[in-house]
Amino acid sequence: MSDRYTLAEVLAVAQIHPFYNEKVQYPPDTEAIQQARLRTIGATDVNLHKQPLLHKKALYKTIKRLTHDVTPQNTYRHGSYVSITGRGSGGVPMIFAMDMPENQRQRAQMGQFLRLCRVVEPGDFVLSIHFSGSLDLMTEIMENAGATILSAGSTMPPAEVTKALGDYHINMLTSDGSRIIQVVCHITSLPQAERARISLSKIIYTSEPLTRAQRDLIKSTLGDAIKIHSVMGNAEAGPWAISNLGITGEQSSDGAATNFLIDTRDIHIEILPRSAASTGNCSSDGAVSLPDGATGLIVQTSLQRLRNPLLRYVTGDIGSLHTVPDHAATLIPASERKHLRVLRLHGRDRRFSFKWDAMYFDFDKVEAVFEAPECGILQWQVILGGADEDSPVATLEVRDLVDRLRGFWGVLPENEHLVRIVFVKGLAEFETSATAGKVIRYQKQSVQSRALNPADAISRIGFLIQKSLTYRDSGLTISAIFSSYHDIVSK
Repeated sequence: MSDRYTLAEVLAVAQIHPFYNEKVQYPPDTEAIQQARLRTIGATDVNLHKQPLLHKKALYKTIKRLTHDVTPQNTYRHGSYVSITGRGSGGVPMIFAMDMPENQRQRAQMGQFLRLCRVVEPGDFVLSIHFSGSLDLMTEIMENAGATILSAGSTMPPAEVTKALGDYHINMLTSDGSRIIQVVCHITSLPQAERARISLSKIIYTSEPLTRAQRDLIKSTLGDAIKIHSVMGNAEAGPWAISNLGITGEQSSDGAATNFLIDTRDIHIEILPRSAASTGNCSSDGAVSLPDGATGLIVQTSLQRLRNPLLRYVTGDIGSLHTVPDHAATLIPASERKHLRVLRLHGRDRRFSFKWDAMYFDFDKVEAVFEAPECGILQWQVILGGADEDSPVATLEVRDLVDRLRGFWGVLPENEHLVRIVFVKGLAEFETSATAGKVIRYQKQSVQSRALNPADAISRIGFLIQKSLTYRDSGLTISAIFSSYHDIVSK
């Protein structure tokens, strides 16, 4: 049978898997999976929309049970590669187990996809400074793509990274977006003679999107000819999309969306109305897939994972599907191009907001303030928390307050004592996820000594800048990196 699975096969295995059938205690073994696949031979009537949507909360409730069940009959813990997700909000990391042979095949197929999409080409020499599991994943994918790979890891200081780039004539750097920016910021501080030793021609970032300001910094530092690519994945589906703007075209001018290429033989993507995000694990008969070009909720079904299938999984991301541009015909053979689609990713579902000082702040509006081109903010963070130990009042901490932010947050004499804006000296001073080491844009912070609603306070908002400032202690912290802060810092 094929290494890629059909929708019919995924549906058949889902019926006998505890992710989708609460009456089933353990995932099916190899024989049961084989029998389920055989029953689908010749199947033509596959109605995916009758299958209920799978939401993260329900999925990880089952995964938690399977993870802690150590009986020999629990096949979930047998022969698996485990991926860990930090969940992006500072919560306890969760795991997703993937069959070993399926994992190896998927990495091989992603390597081939990188070659097909011209992200990796003959002669590319890659330095990977990824964190933990991402280092393992990207190293093997790059090997399968035919690149020469030097795995350094996330603990390599920027000074050593830049030295290695020059010493070994490395032309490609890969890591999560935060570390890429950290290295680029260091390069900007180097003397011209040392910068001239660096000959990067490609960047591959993962885990988190780059803002327009971050892309501009990379190009202004490394040259306009630098190619900025991306690999997108998640613990549940593995790596499944590639960004090469030379094929898909530039994303939106404001940097709010990024174009990715997907192979429909590996992943089935549905775009559903955003209301589907709140339906729970119930039938989605009323949720009709949106047409090409329409923006909605991204729902994914993996055609590479069968032992623990991922079927109609609500990712929480917003995007739209498009055809591959005509000019890709000069780069990708027609026999392969017919299987590809463009997924325009707009990011996480921003219908939600958070509350501070009796006011609600929409995520998208917060991002608009921080990522305005004239501000030149390279990295920023908001941490939701409670009051300090001596006060029951929720606080907004900010170091060196910026006039623009005072107006946005509604900082008045009545609540100014609750506010602090912080300019930090480096990325290490941001709160990062325990698993991927990426900067968490919004984080809930618990307060053990107070029974407070964590959504009622912001305990930290931080900014990282490229010039040092004097620190002042306060309450909620806003952290960010500025490429230039001269015009916006309060006098």
